[in-house]
Amino acid sequence: MNFMANSVTSTSQKTYDSPFKNWDKSSWIRSKPLRELSFSGLLFSPELTPLASHPEISKDPALYEAALAYRLLEHLQFTSLVELNYVNPVCSDLFQGKTIIKLTEEQRFDLLKIYCDEGGHSLFMKWFLQQVENYCGLSHSVLGQPQFELNFQKLLDAEDSLSPNLIKLFLTNVIETLYVRAYSSIPQDQRIAPAVRTVIGDHIADEAKHYTYFFSLFPLLWNSLSNLEQEKMGQFLPRLMRTFLEPNQIAARNVLQNLGFSAVNSEGILQEIYVPEKITQTTKRAAQPALKMFKESGLFSISSVKKAFEDYGFLV
Repeated sequence: MNFMANSVTSTSQKTYDSPFKNWDKSSWIRSKPLRELSFSGLLFSPELTPLASHPEISKDPALYEAALAYRLLEHLQFTSLVELNYVNPVCSDLFQGKTIIKLTEEQRFDLLKIYCDEGGHSLFMKWFLQQVENYCGLSHSVLGQPQFELNFQKLLDAEDSLSPNLIKLFLTNVIETLYVRAYSSIPQDQRIAPAVRTVIGDHIADEAKHYTYFFSLFPLLWNSLSNLEQEKMGQFLPRLMRTFLEPNQIAARNVLQNLGFSAVNSEGILQEIYVPEKITQTTKRAAQPALKMFKESGLFSISSVKKAFEDYGFLV
């Protein structure tokens, strides 16, 4: 991957304050064991499991528990995929100087720590996924290929003015700013099984540092673009974020049919759950950390960029 341009160094880098000073003692892969497992409780947050809200599911304890279990498997599968296929390749490019950003040695060294973290997360998520499958007697293969992967590839194929590698660099910056807020309620939710709360809590502890790193990196990334590139990328970002944040209806459809619902009934349930206006509201709430990052970097001072975010419901 190489999209070299005129490298830009921010004056703020001179005062870079690494969030990884205690990494050896705090990171999951360096300091924490694989956890003892207790599955007594819910396997995922009902509020983060759209299928669990439908009466046809919630009235039946077995279907309700299965919906939560499949939502956990979906989360573990997707998290592992994102770390391996998107975040770590970008961290590698940033470290090796293959991007438009020129980083200090300390910033580059911290990227290797993130790379190790993310590899560890993928390992732990895969390990935990296997434990959940054994406990529940379910298989994540039911879920199919993540909807995001399919739709993201369509985005790349349809975009001819922005480099795919540049898009992936921005995508990683967005991904690393959204995880903590999205799942921060789970470790404190006493309804949820201790094993789930602990695994997601360990992940969040690492990702909080990654959030700090990438939040501070974004202005440097944004200011490395020309005015024309800023306008094009700014207009592209709401499509990218919507693609990343949209609920995985492919997985939901597969789960419903695996649970015994006909194709017709499955479509009816999906239409009742995934109302377009509700999806827009949910994605807007989930996007808040990234929107704050964009605002602080001045994206919305470009009228065409602000309008693009308004059109996608992120700024209303």
